[in-house]
Amino acid sequence: MISIVIPTRNDSCLQLVRDLARQADQINGLAWEIVVADDASTIPSVVDDNRRINALPHCRCVMRAQNVGRADIRNVLAREARGEWLLYIDGDGQVIDGQYLSRFVAACDTSRVCYGGYRMSPGPKGNLRWLYERRAEPRHRLQERLKHPYRSFNIANLLIQRELMLAHPLDERFRKYGYEDVFLGKQLQASGIAITHIDSPIGFTDDEDNAQFVAKTEEGLQTLWQFRDELKGYSTVLDMALRLNAISRLFLVSLFQFMGNRWRRNLISSSPSIRLFQLYKLGYLLNLAQDARATRD
Repeated sequence: MISIVIPTRNDSCLQLVRDLARQADQINGLAWEIVVADDASTIPSVVDDNRRINALPHCRCVMRAQNVGRADIRNVLAREARGEWLLYIDGDGQVIDGQYLSRFVAACDTSRVCYGGYRMSPGPKGNLRWLYERRAEPRHRLQERLKHPYRSFNIANLLIQRELMLAHPLDERFRKYGYEDVFLGKQLQASGIAITHIDSPIGFTDDEDNAQFVAKTEEGLQTLWQFRDELKGYSTVLDMALRLNAISRLFLVSLFQFMGNRWRRNLISSSPSIRLFQLYKLGYLLNLAQDARATRD
């Protein structure tokens, strides 16, 4: 039995569940369920939509009264599910391929963990998230992911044996945005558990404006610095920051403190620069390190 498990907060999953149920019904002999966990959504229309999922066959929605965070809610889903297999899909995902589910069902015969990738739909002109994803897209192609299987996956489109997920739950210290799935990849590698990669992407449509994306990126960098010891070797920007010598770090921190606000204004504008975005991330992370050292001293 496969349990399709969907964490969400303030995203309606009703259409996503309908699309997945339609595909599941078309696979002969498949035992399946869909479990949505709504992590205390605050938008009434979203709450209403997600509650309607309970009326669909083989589908249910667990409504949480309090927000517990990205790692915790995914662990809740692992415990709630009844199947031997878990297919994690984020609540803002979209089914973009008629054979999406069948490819994952086939993967159950050959692997314990399987990642399918993702595809971003084109965003509005000047959308920073879309520009960033378009530049990063070659790294997410199947052949590139196969080169670095433990660094090139996330839990937004991940098939995993339930018993394996229960044995390696997401670290619930990761309460803010980012990197809980990166740390899971590190744990799986340390345990010698292979990750299979296939080409069965989930789709995402970016509806974040630039200010929201920059704020989310900053939150992710805060998480990255908080767990820097655990994430060494699993983040390009962290590895770059840690390799710099003292003079280079001091120069970049000084530059960030002088120019950071100006860079940020560009990033949240209608004409953001991807090069500035990369520089901003490095400067922001180095500045966090500088602040941490100053606090210790």
